[in-house]
Amino acid sequence: MNDLEHNENDYKALASKWLDGTITQEEEVRFASWYNREENQKLTIPEEFAVNESVHRNRMLAEINKRIGVNKKMQLWPKLVAAALIGALFISGLYLLIRPFAKDEAAMIVLKRQDIPAGKNKAILTLANGKVLALSDLAVGAQSRHDGAIITKNRDGQLQYQVVDAENNTNEIAYNTISTPRGGQYQVNLPDGTKIWLNSASSLKFPTSFKKLGERKVELHGEGYFEVAKDKTRQFRVVSNQQTVTVYGTHFNINAYSDEDEKVTTLLEGSVDVNHVLLQPNEQSVIKGGQVKVQPADVETVMAWKNGYFRFEEERLDVIMKKVSRWYDVDVEFDNPALKELEFGVVTSRSGNLSGILKMLEMTHEVYFTIRDKKITVMNYTKSDHAR
Repeated sequence: MNDLEHNENDYKALASKWLDGTITQEEEVRFASWYNREENQKLTIPEEFAVNESVHRNRMLAEINKRIGVNKKMQLWPKLVAAALIGALFISGLYLLIRPFAKDEAAMIVLKRQDIPAGKNKAILTLANGKVLALSDLAVGAQSRHDGAIITKNRDGQLQYQVVDAENNTNEIAYNTISTPRGGQYQVNLPDGTKIWLNSASSLKFPTSFKKLGERKVELHGEGYFEVAKDKTRQFRVVSNQQTVTVYGTHFNINAYSDEDEKVTTLLEGSVDVNHVLLQPNEQSVIKGGQVKVQPADVETVMAWKNGYFRFEEERLDVIMKKVSRWYDVDVEFDNPALKELEFGVVTSRSGNLSGILKMLEMTHEVYFTIRDKKITVMNYTKSDHAR
């Protein structure tokens, strides 16, 4: 590998780090220096690009995909073409064909923020007797048993909570509750083999044993993905905000946050009954104002949180920031209420720092963010913002 190839690969790596928010201050300075040097290159804009945005978009995205492949870690949808090209062209090594950046705009690369790390696996378990356990405090490989619950952390650092049938002869049914804070997520394994993943700011209340119950019933607040073990003799019910979901064995996601106007249940496989309305795979029920509507589901978007990334397709900014707020444990305020209605399309990892997704949104030149004391302020973008 010659020096030119080595330098090119080095700057591609720095570009990737910058986009996902893991770049260090020293690396940002190097990257900014390289970027400022390249911005003076001559730009060629073919005539058909200027008169036909569709041709421009398709040709550019085809070239990007050919050079770097489909990358779910960092994308912006075609509606925001300039932002998509900024992000993808940095990584691919292509020159920007939309418009040149001025040097004061390039200063956005060297940001000094009160950055915030991504959420992680953490939860609180409240036992039937009132005792509270912080599940994240367990050492790797450690096991702890409380009232029929075995709590472990495996070699990969993944926290697992498994309920086993209680060994007592009392007729009293005891309930435990596992809760994730903002900035947390967690996996729950129930004694019947059902697996549940909880998103941030969510909780699940469940019995310590299903043996003495005619049905398997749990209560959900927030969002959870369920892989319900099959049992034809006992149905499985999830009671959440404004709805009851009944199944015998299936995979589905429920989004029922109390601060959301719509309560959405999405079916991946099997069948479910939502308030007596039957769903088929790749369908979702949307409850608003007490009414149930069934519509096709974008399963990839629904399951993005569980698979480790954000995915927004033509989503309102207030909806995006609500999810960002939960995952990074920050508050959000809009300097101009009209900004809430802006729509964006973004795909990015949930493992990067908060600044990563904010930088991507800023590249659209529609919005600008500040972070102070765990509060994000959303403002109208102005060119002077990047002088900072």
